[in-house]
Amino acid sequence: MALIQESVFDVAEWREDPEFAVFPQGARAKDAVFAPLQPESDVLVPAKRYLFKHSRGSYRDQFWAEIVAYRIGCLLGVNVPPAFAAVNSRTQVCAALIEWFYEDDHERFVLAGDFLQQIFPEFDRDKGEMHNLQHNGHLLRALQTNAGLKQSWRRWWTEALLFDALIGNSDRHQDNWGVIFAFQPPPELEIKCRLSPLFDNGTSLGHERFPDRVANWSDQRISQYIERGTHHAMWSLAEPITGHFALLEHALRVWRQALPHVVSRLTFTVADFERILVDLRRLDLPVPLEEPRAKFMLRLLTHRYNRLLRLVDSLQ
Repeated sequence: MALIQESVFDVAEWREDPEFAVFPQGARAKDAVFAPLQPESDVLVPAKRYLFKHSRGSYRDQFWAEIVAYRIGCLLGVNVPPAFAAVNSRTQVCAALIEWFYEDDHERFVLAGDFLQQIFPEFDRDKGEMHNLQHNGHLLRALQTNAGLKQSWRRWWTEALLFDALIGNSDRHQDNWGVIFAFQPPPELEIKCRLSPLFDNGTSLGHERFPDRVANWSDQRISQYIERGTHHAMWSLAEPITGHFALLEHALRVWRQALPHVVSRLTFTVADFERILVDLRRLDLPVPLEEPRAKFMLRLLTHRYNRLLRLVDSLQ
């Protein structure tokens, strides 16, 4: 169930994390801050580290994609770090406030790219053009054998492909997923490592399109835009399938046992999307979720959701 904020969070007085520079991944500016010991809302974790993740310069409202994506992930029942609307009242910078997803004192997060570069020396880390599910499977099977990974990696990737197809995320590259290792897991737990939640979801939901330029798009134009969308990962080097829906469909044909799980996740309605956007539009901050942006998001989500329903129906 999604954590719902009742008002905008102001991080102006939150303590900054001086060590955050050790994790400078990603293209967008971000700061790390710690919540107060007595936060203003019970959806915030006391003294927890959060990312204050800005929009990219040209797209001042991009941070909303991260927040909407979190709420969509909750609809799907996939693991996405909580993301809230926030502002620094001193600077008037608005951003997504994203909960840190591992505990520094007893856990370590390793980017998938670190592993892939070691296993496949020719792996192109800068562009990630070799990032593919076949190689990812080799890595994750090795972790199951040697590092105590108990999760089904096929289910994890199926959920990632489903989520990314629904929000139109094109940025699930090798450094936007990874593995969390526990230094000293409690003795009653057998799991030594687990796959990360689906983080960094801001390159989605049509964030790069200016609402005034797409307001008059026909349904056909929306469909064409959606069908051009690609996942960052491909199926394999031999089968470079990258389209959001084509890649999910191929995965479900190969991993047939994952299909019932996907069907069970698509049980909500378009009205649920509307409720999310209406709820977020009530939040008052210098860069609000304006109606034209929300309408475009809703059109994209509606078309993508219906496309997914047709896809799974064709496979049953």
